[in-house]
Amino acid sequence: MAIELGPADAGTSRSVRIGDLTIVRLPENPTTGYRWQPDPDDVRLKLVDDRFEGAEVPRGAGGDRVLVFEAVGAGSVRLHCAMRRSWGSGEPVEEFSVELDVQPRLS
Repeated sequence: MAIELGPADAGTSRSVRIGDLTIVRLPENPTTGYRWQPDPDDVRLKLVDDRFEGAEVPRGAGGDRVLVFEAVGAGSVRLHCAMRRSWGSGEPVEEFSVELDVQPRLS
């Protein structure tokens, strides 16, 4: 099973099961230098895909950063992403987080 989350889901809580995918789709324009960077808890969530989806024309157009996480361990976890420049160490310009309750897989 998979759930898809976006900006409107920020600050909410969701339940998933081990093995489920959580797809996070956030607006991004990488030509600005700012990019969504995940801060996963590898004990409970594993980042399995990180890609940009957007129009090829016009060049430099915005689109969505798509981050796919797999639930790998039971327990509560904060799925957190921050928009920042990869070369900068400053505060993020935007943040996204959702609390996930990872339940054991059904037998």
